[in-house]
Amino acid sequence: MAIFLVESYDWQLLFQGAMSDGALGQGGGPESIYLHLVEADEDTMKRLVPRVDESGNRQSDRLTLAGNEEWWIPITGRKAWPKTVNPKVMAGCVVGQDGIPRAKPVSDPHLAALKKAGAKIPG
Repeated sequence: MAIFLVESYDWQLLFQGAMSDGALGQGGGPESIYLHLVEADEDTMKRLVPRVDESGNRQSDRLTLAGNEEWWIPITGRKAWPKTVNPKVMAGCVVGQDGIPRAKPVSDPHLAALKKAGAKIPG
């Protein structure tokens, strides 16, 4: 299992039986987006597809599981976890040599920065 940083419009998020209280992301424009830490296996995250919002609009810059509208992983994150500066912790993907974006697990240095900022780390 790995830890992933996801974005949501919701302050609370239930994912695979675990409840997360989000942190309001900083920077990246006026949109209020909460950041959540979720634990998932790599196989789950390999099934990500472009997000379709509640109005049926396809959002190719946001990946999620099919049928899920509650959270997403941006291709390139713009919102940072509060109180993280160096390194600044943001959700995002890694684009492979094949051009396909894949969810990027939170790295050990980013986990350390999140712990220092007071984040509740799942697992």
